[in-house]
Amino acid sequence: MIIALLTLFFAVGIIAGYYINPSVNSALYFLAVALLLLLFIYRRSQKQLIQKPYFSISTWLLTFSFGILSYTIHNAPNQKLHYSHYVTDNAIIEGTITHRLKPTEFSERYYFEVSRVNHHKTTGRILISSKNKKFSPGDKLIITESPNQINKPLNPYQFDYAAYMEKQNIFHQLNLNKNYALIDQTKSFNYYLDYTRNKLTESFNKNTFDPKEIALLKALLLGQRQDLSTETTETFASAGAIHILAISGLHIAILFFLLNLLLKPLDRLSKRGKTIKLILLLLSLSGFAILSGLSPSVVRAVIMFSFISIGQYLNRNSSMMNSVAISMLLILLFNPKQLFDVGFQLSYTAVIAIIALRPIYKNIKLSKYRVINYFTDIAIISIIAQISTLPLCLYYFKQVPLLSVVTNIIVVPLTGLLLTFGILTLLFSFISPHLAHISGIVLKWLIKILNNYTEWIAGFESLNIKQITFTLVFSIILTLVMITLGIWLKKQTFKTTIAVLGCFLLFQISYLGYKIHVTNSCELIVFNNYNESVISIKDCNRLTILCNDTTAYPIKTIKPYLTATFNPKPTLTQLNTLLWFKGQKIAIIEPNTIYPENLNPDIILLSHSPKINLEKVINEMKPKTIIADGTNYRNLIQQWKATCHKQNILFHATAEKGYYKLE
Repeated sequence: MIIALLTLFFAVGIIAGYYINPSVNSALYFLAVALLLLLFIYRRSQKQLIQKPYFSISTWLLTFSFGILSYTIHNAPNQKLHYSHYVTDNAIIEGTITHRLKPTEFSERYYFEVSRVNHHKTTGRILISSKNKKFSPGDKLIITESPNQINKPLNPYQFDYAAYMEKQNIFHQLNLNKNYALIDQTKSFNYYLDYTRNKLTESFNKNTFDPKEIALLKALLLGQRQDLSTETTETFASAGAIHILAISGLHIAILFFLLNLLLKPLDRLSKRGKTIKLILLLLSLSGFAILSGLSPSVVRAVIMFSFISIGQYLNRNSSMMNSVAISMLLILLFNPKQLFDVGFQLSYTAVIAIIALRPIYKNIKLSKYRVINYFTDIAIISIIAQISTLPLCLYYFKQVPLLSVVTNIIVVPLTGLLLTFGILTLLFSFISPHLAHISGIVLKWLIKILNNYTEWIAGFESLNIKQITFTLVFSIILTLVMITLGIWLKKQTFKTTIAVLGCFLLFQISYLGYKIHVTNSCELIVFNNYNESVISIKDCNRLTILCNDTTAYPIKTIKPYLTATFNPKPTLTQLNTLLWFKGQKIAIIEPNTIYPENLNPDIILLSHSPKINLEKVINEMKPKTIIADGTNYRNLIQQWKATCHKQNILFHATAEKGYYKLE
């Protein structure tokens, strides 16, 4: 319990470090004060017969300050050699490709480890994109261009990719065109790892797997999701089986179970046999982690199960929660930003809930037959995992696949078989091609069952609730509901009952209060859209979407906004050249737009790059604000920006500042 509390306060310190973002010196001063306070209270407590809680409080404060310091030190821009301190205009950047990421519709993407900037030795990673050429890990490049900040979301409630990459310690991006030279290939760890995985993938080609099946096998066995199609990903997500496609705790748990089963005879060789079993377990798990590219999800799962293995070796099964807490603390010590990773949060939330509730469900046996009890256990664990991670799933993904329990009853054991025959196929391809062909046939059959089953489950679209409005505050309160409910299940007293009901009431009040606030709000939004101008007018629970093409308005641009505002049914209307909102007149100037004299609008919206003399327009119409949406050319936006600055008029370009909101 003490280790779990230390881990909790350390994690809270990391969160505080993220939001406060102190300097390294400030974090060190705070740690020093906390340490001195602990020493002072410790000396005083030695003279007291009855101990007071001050020592415990000072210990938690010290752990909290360690969390702040850990985040601050590991935050890349705080490091002296980080490339951002040496970048200038027209910088010369040297570095190496380390990882290939999932490509976009237009380009390939990679992580680029920066080794030098303007001949200064540096550290740090940049996101690079390439439309014309594919690279491999180990490729060494010289780039003659300064990196740009990763774009912030330009429309309301869109996914913030810049914030996501910041939590990966990546802050800049570069597009490769004619601004680079491939000078060498470094045979680094990532190079050999990529080479090994390519060789293993070639063994699947010998067994006549089609590209879709190879992409699925690469995701399941090697942690390579880059070649998975959008259709496959969406199908597994709708079926509630998206976790199958990323090597994580589930895959390591299955591998752990299989290895335990395979090495069980070693338990009969007394202490030495158990030691050999532990070493083989740890080596096998570590080897699988290395082969899958040491992704954070795999590393944390391997560390977690390694500590569980050590606990079992020491005959301390009762301290499984401590093993999980130690693994979590160890990961956060070396990489504090892992705390903000969605996979990290989902994995540890599910595992902690499963372990905490184990005394309640472990004795549930519906039949005398082991097979029925096995599937019952899978169903119970799936239900616990789904309910415990519900606040996170609602906040991050805005959807709940109600059939995920039904999916996992079949998919989890099927994944175990896929891993088994996948590994056997890889091994046999180097030993016996005939055996590899036989296991490959079985593997192909299993993949077909998996795909058909997930497609069938995904077909029940009405049972996959999507576009749920859910904020961070709701997620926190619902988590409190889950915690108090778990405590109540273990200890049903008057106090725990009141705590559960109180948290439920708090959640309902906050949800209804927020819904009333959002429903009664009125606002006009000019979206950043590159093909056509899009404006929304929200008047309480009525939402009007204004655009030129009402038959095919940009749903991807509008969808996050609809989800965040409780999905009002929008009315599509043709965009006129003149709008009114709360007494303000908005004129929309497009090419060939003609306006009467003395119009005098409060706001002018420039759309589709009209060829106008903006200075003359300002003098004639005298607007207070000028907006340029995403349909305009960038060079014209810069000219208009300069003109507005000269005329002391507020200028807002949605391509630079994001959407414009009028309340």
